[in-house]
Amino acid sequence: MRERVLRIGKPQALTAIASIPKTNVAEDKATIIVNSGVMHHIGTCRMSVKIARKLALSGHLSLRFDFSGIGDSTPRSGTQSFTESASSEIREVMDYLEKSKGIKKFTLIGLCSGADAIYESALNDSRVTDLCQIDPYCYRTPRWKFNYWLSRITSPSHWLLFMKYRTGLMKGSSNTDIGEDNIELPTYIRDFPPREEISTGLNKLFERDMRLLALFTNGQPKHYNYEKQFEESMPDVDFKGLFSTTYYPDCTHIIAEPDQQALIIEKIAGWAGATETVTQAVNNAPPLEEAATA
Repeated sequence: MRERVLRIGKPQALTAIASIPKTNVAEDKATIIVNSGVMHHIGTCRMSVKIARKLALSGHLSLRFDFSGIGDSTPRSGTQSFTESASSEIREVMDYLEKSKGIKKFTLIGLCSGADAIYESALNDSRVTDLCQIDPYCYRTPRWKFNYWLSRITSPSHWLLFMKYRTGLMKGSSNTDIGEDNIELPTYIRDFPPREEISTGLNKLFERDMRLLALFTNGQPKHYNYEKQFEESMPDVDFKGLFSTTYYPDCTHIIAEPDQQALIIEKIAGWAGATETVTQAVNNAPPLEEAATA
């Protein structure tokens, strides 16, 4: 496996890192891994690097790139929203790979906002044949509500907090002594489309036999809290046997836990057909500075 830096598109090029297998087992197919929020192409806790190298060492060409204005990709002028620009830039990368390598089928992988971006790309480009979303859109069900309230009712810490409020033992604190350097920046807020809109889109994707892997962490407890919730929230979707999902309740949204990272990487690799055990090689692969560049 070797890695190359690519500059894709004009006038402001997108920066990408290609993980190139020694022997490509699927010459007409490539995997593209996109940014999550403002995290650049290494991915949260280096997950994008590890996934790309795992796939490449198993014979699958993988590419991770920065959207414009993120990481090593310079900003682009224009009035497009992030959803619009992300879809067009994913399409730009696919166009490049099709023109330069003859690749016509693509697997897209994304976490959080990246999961949203690849979903939109799949809807608008039939070259996307496989989609792997980590913490994608999800919708509450009656069982979610039961689990949510049960966890609160049976939580001693919740009742302790409640009693402190009721007895006046807990008072509001002042932040007047907090310096500006310690003030946290606003967090990214996701707006989930109406459930019916997503179910309509999913039916369109499954009608063209697109495979979908949805992985859920414990990072969206206000929306998702049990295995198979996604399917139960979409009773009007015909999954056609093309959908698979796994819930990781011990995993945070940024996948910081090494054991959970290993589980998720193996899950994605197995789903993608890269089943060879190459964990040691992934971790010991040379850093980018030692890889070939283009």
